[in-house]
Amino acid sequence: MAVRILAGTGDADAARALLSLLGQLPSAEPAPAIGDSTTLLDTLARAAEAGFDELPEVVIVHDAIGPMPALDLVRDVALRFPAVGVVLLTADPGPGMLASAMNAGARGVIGLPLSYDDLGARVEAAANWAGGVRRHLGPTRAALPAVAGGTLVAVAGAKGGVGATVTAVQLALAAHASGRSTALVDFDLQGGDIASYLDVQFRRSVADLADIADVSSRVLNDAMYVHESGLALLLAPGDGERGEEVTDRAARLVLTALRQRYEIVIVDCGTQVTSANAVAVETADAAVLVTTPDVIAVRAAKRMVRMWDRLQIRKPQDTTAVVNRHTRGSEIQPTLIGRITGAKIAASVIPAGFRELQPVIDAGRLQDLDNRSAVKAGIWALAGELGLVTGATLPAARRRKQWRGDSGQVILETLGMTPIILITLILVWQAVLAGYTFTLAGNAADQGARAAAVGDSAADAAMSDLPSAWRDSAKVDGPDRSDGQVSVTVRIQVPVLFPGAIDFPVTVSGHASTVDEEPRP
Repeated sequence: MAVRILAGTGDADAARALLSLLGQLPSAEPAPAIGDSTTLLDTLARAAEAGFDELPEVVIVHDAIGPMPALDLVRDVALRFPAVGVVLLTADPGPGMLASAMNAGARGVIGLPLSYDDLGARVEAAANWAGGVRRHLGPTRAALPAVAGGTLVAVAGAKGGVGATVTAVQLALAAHASGRSTALVDFDLQGGDIASYLDVQFRRSVADLADIADVSSRVLNDAMYVHESGLALLLAPGDGERGEEVTDRAARLVLTALRQRYEIVIVDCGTQVTSANAVAVETADAAVLVTTPDVIAVRAAKRMVRMWDRLQIRKPQDTTAVVNRHTRGSEIQPTLIGRITGAKIAASVIPAGFRELQPVIDAGRLQDLDNRSAVKAGIWALAGELGLVTGATLPAARRRKQWRGDSGQVILETLGMTPIILITLILVWQAVLAGYTFTLAGNAADQGARAAAVGDSAADAAMSDLPSAWRDSAKVDGPDRSDGQVSVTVRIQVPVLFPGAIDFPVTVSGHASTVDEEPRP
């Protein structure tokens, strides 16, 4: 039977030597070496989705691999892919390293420099163990879960104040409301606010688990607080300096224990990259980066995504960016944020809702946020998008509440502007009427002066030139003759809105004069 072997090493010379010897082993089918722990885990996860028969029988982990420590990587592979035999490759194959490797779940240790016989024996033993596990699982099992235990979601903020903690709390409440056991973990170790948002005072924190080598269910119970909402809380230490006690190894042990006990684990990672929350982001099934549609926050989100990529914590395409305080009139829209950061943009957006949030935040009752809240609808829709919420009614509720939020804002803005628009139109129309009345008065005076110059009635000529709506309020003065000139003045009141209905208490006058042509005796 062919033995498929996947090697993980960051040393190019060690990779060449290892693959050369593996190629000489009978029935061995070595795959190209993988240079980092993140790619190695991703490769195994993709193979596991198709079934454990697609997984390699043996995985060889070099102790020089990064960024995850080799023993932690061995432990993670052994927990997530139990049908794979893991062998540790190390330059120090002493009794201490052997004991540590066995405790982590390795099936053997290979020393450097490599020996053909030693390598063959360790690979054969690991392959036989993997084959036995697969026979025990049975042929009817179609697939092996890529992750043992529950779903882990890491929530981070691009910078302070973008709403990462509110998002994390509401995601946890949404998951719990759908009937799934949920833990909410505060890995913002120096400034965690989950306790304040939920009005919790508890003496235990994640720092109390830092020195415990085996985090059992009983130990976990003692450190966690069961909130009245039903969430199980693992809080950040009250004294921020104690956050340094939580190492990456301690964080990995705690998160592994939580995933084995809860269906959903939500981790608030804050806005700073520490060794503890880097482990959460790296091992999470989904990493959510919360930002707001402003230039400073988007730049911070871009820096965060690039930092995760440089540190090989998480690739940009595996990061989900969520836009908080979104408005349709914002100049920076989610699609633009996606292009800038390189992250995947969530279809769900969280609208701005300071008035909705302020009362429950001040009271420490974030769980009491109104079901009609547009903010809650947006975050719960995000929970549905991440697969945390079950049920087919959520998308409809989201659309309805989003429509209410956007449409309500538009309606209020329109109602507020309506009086101003009406008043402006009235003033413009009144100005048009005043100008038209002045034109009529001038023209009527001109007609009256011409009639008077030839001996006809000035009043009749002036009145006949006016429209009927202006004729009732018109007065004709003259004609006045002097120095061979004849002049006529016409006075007309300006109508209000509708000519002929109400006259404005303002009179405009038109004056005209011409040469007197009437013969004198």
